[in-house]
Formats: sequence, structure tokens, C-alpha cells
Amino acid sequence: MRRKILATDISLLLIFSAYASYILIKAKYHPSGYVSSDSAHYLQMAANLLEGNGMTTVDMVPGMSTYFATWPIGYPVLIAIASLISGLNVFWASKLMNIILVGLCLLVLRNLFQEKAGTAGLVLFAGSFTGIFAYTWSEVPFLFGLLWLIYGLVRFVGTNHRRYAVHLLFAAIFLFFMRYIGLIGAGMIGLLGFYYLYRREWQNMWLCWVTGTLPILIAGGYLLINYINAGLPTGMERVPRWESAGEFFTMLWEGILAELNYLSLWNDEFLWVSIAVLVIGGLMFLRGREFKRLFTLPASSLVLPGMFLFGAIVYYAAIIYMRWTAHFDPFNFRLLGPGTLMLMLAIIAWASQTGQRPWRRWRSFFQVVFGAAFLVNIVWNSYTLVQEPSPNYADTREQVKETYEQVEPGSIIAFENVHARYLRTDLQYIKVHFQPYFAENESLEEFLNRITPNEAPAVLLENDDTIRSHRYHESFTELAEEAGQEPNFIKINE
Repeated sequence: MRRKILATDISLLLIFSAYASYILIKAKYHPSGYVSSDSAHYLQMAANLLEGNGMTTVDMVPGMSTYFATWPIGYPVLIAIASLISGLNVFWASKLMNIILVGLCLLVLRNLFQEKAGTAGLVLFAGSFTGIFAYTWSEVPFLFGLLWLIYGLVRFVGTNHRRYAVHLLFAAIFLFFMRYIGLIGAGMIGLLGFYYLYRREWQNMWLCWVTGTLPILIAGGYLLINYINAGLPTGMERVPRWESAGEFFTMLWEGILAELNYLSLWNDEFLWVSIAVLVIGGLMFLRGREFKRLFTLPASSLVLPGMFLFGAIVYYAAIIYMRWTAHFDPFNFRLLGPGTLMLMLAIIAWASQTGQRPWRRWRSFFQVVFGAAFLVNIVWNSYTLVQEPSPNYADTREQVKETYEQVEPGSIIAFENVHARYLRTDLQYIKVHFQPYFAENESLEEFLNRITPNEAPAVLLENDDTIRSHRYHESFTELAEEAGQEPNFIKINE
């Protein structure tokens, strides 16, 4: 047994080392550093916290709140802590935090799967998760939070020790402070209480309901504070979805197929390669008796896979419902990935309960499938990125800093480069409204009316391709055409 545990620990260490290298390579060599618009907001708030400015950024427009409420504060706080302790700037601190969270995810898997954790850890090489962990996104700590919650649920059900209710409580709170949908953690604990109600285990029932209620009360208080400071519980107007029912479910189906394409995030043609690897691996190692064994397991062996499946169902139901009622990102690896992780781990956990001989075959199958994902998503993608002659993140950073040198402190900027948000925290960045994320496309005149009066020395539009996008009102395109390509910024106030 000790040899197996040692081999498992070595396997997990190798997975962690590969992942850490991958994250650093993506951050250093990709022009964007894997920073999206949402990422820039997290980094801006982390920098704002480090500067001692709290949750409100520069505000030059009376009556317009810049309070950080569109996302929970949890991830920026983690980045700020990593930056404060390490001395790194917020960009590199976010990558350090992602690496730490990979390690924590593997640690939870180690506790759940024991000597089989080395195989379970390979699941992180699937395309959805390599994409999520590369970005500065709150989905990274959210994945850890889900695993932590599952750990608490499995241990609580398996042992009836009340100390695991503490894990459930803090995991549910953690999930909410990473993403608003994290409130599902409290819901899952509450649903477990109904299980104990059915079994007439009254103490466990009340313990689950109290434990699940506390995060809901904390979330309610937090959203109330958001409402007081920002005017809306989650910081921005949530417009209804614009797709028809048919278009919605087509989008969902495409998202599901993309999740099945575990060998690539961006190349749809790899879907067939992914399916081929699954089929070849199955033909090589699996026989009918391995599948038959899955359906003859005793109920006591189904707690771990059952909890992962429980997490997958609740998350998928919540995200599909939220996307049905409001418009935001289309179904992609960012939205569906957490549920996919739960589902994949449910399958691995199910197979891990089949006994020593069947598990050897299942293990070989998983090693082939996720080994291929490792070669493509980690090794090949990292190699090709390093070999590309395109500018790296440092070049992008310097270019943005040079471009923004001419901007006076306290100015208002629209159509900004995303990196400016955390490189120039002394500016106020205001989004121009556009459909379908807002109710209507805002014209130049309407934008000026919204930000007037203001105390800014200048109101500037960054003159790049974004301002010429068809998503925005034609008045912005006309203004950009009049200005030409030469100026970095177009001043629109007198």
C-alpha cells in the first residue's frame, strides 16, 4: 500500500509540475497573457485593493457607481493576497494563485481517490480545464470550491462526523464569493438535508439545513450591500436572452459537443479525433464484463461517484436555467466546464469502485484518453506557442503602458485596451452599451449624456478596431472614420 501511495504522490507531483509550467508558458508567451475583459476587471480590483482604495475604483461621474459588484469579490482578494505575499504584480500573482489552486485541486483528489488519485488527476488535462486554468478567471477557484464541497459531502455522508459540516459551510461560502452561481453549494447541502429527512435522521437533517442556510444569509447580506452601493444586487442590468428556444438549445448542443472535444478548445475538427481516441482506448482495454461490473456494485460503493454526479446535475441545471432567463456568454468551456469536471470525475470514481482487476483495465483506458489530452493540450500547445514569432505578453504590456502615457490621471476612457484597467488604475473605464449584453445600442450622444456632468480632465475613446465593431452604434463608427487611424485616442469632451 505504501508503494502505491508513493507512486500516486509522484504522479500528482508530475501532473502539478506539468500544469505549473503550462500556465507560466501561456502567461509569458501569449500576447494577451490569457487576460480577457473579465480578467482585467479582476486584476483592476486586486490592484485597487492593494492600493487601499477598497471596492470602489476611480469615480469621476457623480451618481455613477464604480463599486465592484458585477462579480463577487473573492477572486480579486485571492490575487491581492498572492501579490502582497509574493511581491509580484497582480498579473503574475493571478498566475501564481492559479498554480496554487491546481495544487489544491490535486490535494482534494488525493484525499478522495487515495491511491487512484494519479489517474483522477489526469482529467485536468482535458481541453476545457487547460483553457480555464490558463485564464485569469474566477472559474479557477470555483473548480477548487466544487471539489472541496464534494469532499465535505462524501466525508459527511460516509462518517456522520459533524466536523465535516464545517467543511461544507466554508466550501459553500467560498463558492459564492468566487461566482454568484456558487450559491448552488448551499442548495446542495440543503438537498442533502432532505435525504436525511427521508431517512428520519433528524440531527443530520437539521445540521444540513442550518449549514446550508448560513451561506444563503451571508449571500443575502452581500447582495444587499451591492444593491446599496451599486443600485443592483449584481452590479449590472441582466437583460433577457435574445435567442429563440430553438436557437438556445442548438447553442447548448454545440456547447456539449465542444465539451466532448477534450483534445482541443478551438478546433472543431478535433471532435472526431477525440471520439476516435475514446473508441480505440475502449477497444484496447475494455470488455463487456468491465461495463457489467459497473452495474453490480453495492450501494455503499456509489457514494463518491454519486456525489460527483449530484454536483454535475445541480451545476448544469443552474447554469442552463440562468442562461435561459438572462443573456450572457454562449455555452462554452467556461460555462459548462465545472459541470463537465464533476461528470468526468463521476465516471472515474464509478470505475474506481469495480475492484482491482477491472480497475486496471479502466485505468489503462483513462491513461490513454487523458494521456492524449496531455500531449495535445499541454505539450503540443505549449511548444507551438513558444515557437510562434508573435509578440509575447511583455511586449503587449509595454505597448499599452506606452500608449497610455499621454492620458491624464482621472480621465474617462471607453473602448480601452483590457490591460489598461490594471496598468492604469488612476483612470475611469466606462463601457459603451451594446446589444445583446445591454437593452440597446447606445449612441455617442447618449453616452455623453450618461457621463455628463463629470469631473474628468478628458473623456477619450481609444481608437482601435473595437470602436469600429458592428456591435456598437453607428455613430461611433462614423466618429472613428472621421478621426482616421492616426490618433491613439479620440477626445469627445470640450
